[in-house]
Amino acid sequence: MSTASHSPISPSTDAVAPHAAAGRSLALVLWFGFAGLALTLGLLLVGGTLPTVIGGLPGLSAVIGLLTLFVAAIVVTFSLRYMRADRRPAAYFGGIALLIASVMLFVFSRNLIVLGVGWLASGVLLARLIGHDTGWSEARGAARRALLTFAAGDAALVAALTLLGTQTGTAQVDAVLAAVPSLPGWVTLSAALLLLVAAAARCALPPFAGWLLSSMTAPTPVSALMHAGLVNAGGFLLIRFAPVFEAAPIARAAAVAIGLVAALYGVGVMSVRPDIKRSLAGSTVSQMGFMIMSCGLGAYAAALWHIVAHGLFKAWLFLGSGSSVGMRGDKPAGLGEPATIGGVAVATLAVGAWLTLSPDASGSLVPLLLGLATALATLVEGLTGNIPLRARLAIGGLVAALIGFHAAGLAAMHALLGADAPSLLSPWALLALLGAFLAAWVWQQLRQARARPLPAALYVHLLNAGSAPATAEI
Repeated sequence: MSTASHSPISPSTDAVAPHAAAGRSLALVLWFGFAGLALTLGLLLVGGTLPTVIGGLPGLSAVIGLLTLFVAAIVVTFSLRYMRADRRPAAYFGGIALLIASVMLFVFSRNLIVLGVGWLASGVLLARLIGHDTGWSEARGAARRALLTFAAGDAALVAALTLLGTQTGTAQVDAVLAAVPSLPGWVTLSAALLLLVAAAARCALPPFAGWLLSSMTAPTPVSALMHAGLVNAGGFLLIRFAPVFEAAPIARAAAVAIGLVAALYGVGVMSVRPDIKRSLAGSTVSQMGFMIMSCGLGAYAAALWHIVAHGLFKAWLFLGSGSSVGMRGDKPAGLGEPATIGGVAVATLAVGAWLTLSPDASGSLVPLLLGLATALATLVEGLTGNIPLRARLAIGGLVAALIGFHAAGLAAMHALLGADAPSLLSPWALLALLGAFLAAWVWQQLRQARARPLPAALYVHLLNAGSAPATAEI
């Protein structure tokens, strides 16, 4: 069944009126609270009055907190109309308030215990919002699945925080991070791997991707809210505990491998799902995998900027998903002709070879060069297509503006977090990773441009991703 849009239906307008009025009152209170906090946080961040300490706090926390509050305020506004027929507005808006409070708790906490409590609470509250429509068995099943997945990741997080706290003799995050160089190797490796499991579960990376793909039964505003410090919270966790990962190269390599697999897997799910929300969820799995891979490479600024840009863009796409129903055409989704795609890939690989083999090569080159490839493909296709000159100029200007915006955002994240960690991979390994992504990208674009189907077994597996075995969609 399609999950492109989900809204409770009321049998009577008169019966709904008291509930709608109560919902509007709660929503207005939340909106003013979220908007006020976001404005205050933004002014402090822009004004430079938020000092940066070990681990990037509160600069890192300010960015994630501002993203969370901004998206939450928009979601609450959207919910005023979308959820107007909901029979339980107090549970819905109250759940949102508590969820955002729990995110703020673990994002701004400097204590291991408080951070853990906020993280655990956010998972429970998010699962409750996923199953908000308790009269729908599929929604209840999705909520249970999310709760069980979060429990596995949360257990890993608790184990990691307990290990770090007992080995350093303190519950203060900054003190723990400062003591990392003196810890035994097995401690840092164990803690880093456990933190990676916790991040993978929250970011819905395989084998934990099922909870996100099945959660599209949730009200659309909740799906949008997930991208505000919730699905992407795993990236915050890895950046916050960056010194632990830098002391455990094996865990960093595992993050790169898991992120690479998730990026390719999510693209596959996105390409086969006919319903817009699960297609967007597949895209999120891919983007979160790429972000975790960036963390493993030590490109923390690129990962943080990815969190912000993807969170805003994907929340907007989810809120507009209902308007997309029935608008998908049969035109292939490729970016252009084979010559264009191949030329862009070769040019990107050539630039990548020149940069990665330089003495100053870093892990941030991979996400930067892949972004450049997409921009070049869009620009070449727009400038060479059969379109009027004015449209060509508009496309060129838009691409140039987006490149400038991306560069400015990345520079701002570097200013907050400082320099990237030393590169995990050798220059040749970075080049091979870039080549693997470009090869997958070229294959995907050519397949879409020529309308070639996936192998049947792979198609069925990707189509059923996130479905319960008893209700798999064939």
